[in-house]
Amino acid sequence: MTPGGLSGAGERLTMDSIRFAGERFPMGEDLPAQLARTRYFQTGAVSGLAISGRFVTFLRDGALWAFDTADNQERRVAAAAQYRAGADGIVTVLQDSELFVVDLPADEVRKLSEGKVETAAIDPTGHAVAFVRERALWVVDASGTNDRVLAEPENAEVSWGLPEFTAWMSMDRTEGFWWAPDGQRLLVARLDESPVEIWYQPDPLRSDVPPKPIRYPAAGTHNADVSLHLVDLDGQRVEVEWDRERFEYLVQADWRGERPLIAVQTRDQQTLRLLDVDPATGGTSLVREVTDPNWVAMWAGTPTRTASDELVWIERDAETDTYRLLIGDKFVTPPGLQVLEVPGVSVDTVMFLAQTEATEIHHYSYDGEVRQLSGGAGVHTGRVADGITVVDSRTLDSRRITVNGKPLQDPTEQPVVDLRMELVKAGPSELRTAVFRPSWHEPGTKLPVLLSPYAGPGFQLVMARSMPGYFVSQWFAEQGFIVLSIDGRGTPGRGPAWERAVAGDQLFPVLDDQIEALHAIAATDDDLDLERVAIRGWSFSGYLAAAAVIHRPDVFHAGIAGAPVTDLRLYDSYWKERYMGHPASNAEAYRRSSIVPYADQLTRPLQIIHGLADTNVWPVHSLRLAAALAAAGKPHELVTFAGQGHGFSDPAAVEGRLRLELDFLQRSLRLG
Repeated sequence: MTPGGLSGAGERLTMDSIRFAGERFPMGEDLPAQLARTRYFQTGAVSGLAISGRFVTFLRDGALWAFDTADNQERRVAAAAQYRAGADGIVTVLQDSELFVVDLPADEVRKLSEGKVETAAIDPTGHAVAFVRERALWVVDASGTNDRVLAEPENAEVSWGLPEFTAWMSMDRTEGFWWAPDGQRLLVARLDESPVEIWYQPDPLRSDVPPKPIRYPAAGTHNADVSLHLVDLDGQRVEVEWDRERFEYLVQADWRGERPLIAVQTRDQQTLRLLDVDPATGGTSLVREVTDPNWVAMWAGTPTRTASDELVWIERDAETDTYRLLIGDKFVTPPGLQVLEVPGVSVDTVMFLAQTEATEIHHYSYDGEVRQLSGGAGVHTGRVADGITVVDSRTLDSRRITVNGKPLQDPTEQPVVDLRMELVKAGPSELRTAVFRPSWHEPGTKLPVLLSPYAGPGFQLVMARSMPGYFVSQWFAEQGFIVLSIDGRGTPGRGPAWERAVAGDQLFPVLDDQIEALHAIAATDDDLDLERVAIRGWSFSGYLAAAAVIHRPDVFHAGIAGAPVTDLRLYDSYWKERYMGHPASNAEAYRRSSIVPYADQLTRPLQIIHGLADTNVWPVHSLRLAAALAAAGKPHELVTFAGQGHGFSDPAAVEGRLRLELDFLQRSLRLG
């Protein structure tokens, strides 16, 4: 851990000076140490589930694993950093940037390419593998022979077959090329980043290393120029035609039927078109146009088609305030069932995920009739293909993954703290709230309150499932807090209008909801000490924590702002403009929702934490806020971690950060 410069009020901290309740963990290891050792309980955990032929593939502990439905056995296949499943048990694997193909039925692993490969996928027939190396698109026979370049960049700013920054960061489009079903052609994105501004990432521990240049499209600035091309296996290509000047975002693409299907969107995100692509000419025809006065949302697994060539799509039904499943041109799901994702289409049966209660997600199917396939409180997801159904069920007690009803092994470690959490609906808005209490607390004794939300768009924290963040909240509770996590307006799960309540103002509706839930719970629970209230958070909630102590010091007495977005103009264009519009036409809204302009109003203790290698929320956010606070003579603490990105990876940094936060809270609220 590198504390970097700890400035402002308070003594310089050392690890020896940080107090924590270690005596409550007789095994000698408390939760921060366990989180560091297990990488937030990722050791042994399953991720990246996919179906390929008779196999279910997944990643566990840096390796590709396969569950064979023929004998219901799972086995470790090969070391893997990432992989893509093809048909009939043929899988491409990347490890140390080298490309391998795995033939699961034959139990064979073949190396296909030297050099730094960034992404790869095998064609649906299993005969060839396309991959990107040095920004060029290559193809090689699955046997490892006849490798050749299909599309080569014209200069250092161009790449073929890769998603741009905004695509993988904010659109959930992680692909830059798509195979035709017959394996004879590819739909390929050409990416020109020359219009995008260059930001520089220095290494503060290496003065002899030049800063790394990174293309970052901040709000209001130029995006990458993205075009699509149909590329033959001999390198011949035809450009796909659409109004790229107006519809500059390629949001998603799918090629499972005879014709590719693409989704393109305007810069303001208020209009989206689904287009059929003629694979011979590159011409496009309109399948569906969707408009929304705020933004048109996209959902995982869409757009796609059924085997009978009907469109599968999720769309906002404004009349019923519901995201509904659309097959062809008709809604097939009822009002009130909020559809989230289409994990698979098997012939004409569509599997989808949906919610009726915000804290739960369930697995459904549609084959002319809607059927709920999962039951019980929790988050139930999964996939279906090739006659195989994978269900991933997470509850407050456990995680259980089954393949056609047979469980996968679960070697993940149990946390050293016992979860003591209650889910409640707080206040008139019925704000979904998780309440954590110490195991040793006797009712009737007041305790300080710690709000630990996320509360931002695109992610629900308050769910009927266990997660590492819940155990962090429980650990803070064991130190002497009642901890609240609150999902308010802007978060998913409660319909389109609820999400759009933050359009043009990403701060004050969210902050008001945190206060509403806090006071509603305190009105029925005298154990909450409203004279000692703190708030901590990371990313969006770090931003929220800084805003809370600046704008509402009457409620919040200390705040911890981890990787906060302090100037909304400095965040990714696609994500920020969705909620705030373009800075050129909404300058006052950007200023009002930012933190830096209000730095001179700080009167409460504030700790700011940031990883100096963060390229999601860049360190400039925290550094500008700290500079403004210093110029205004406002005491604060700034803690920086060299070499750490938006998600900390170094075990010492993971552990040290939580101990620094606890020490700050104890000092700021005068505890102990």
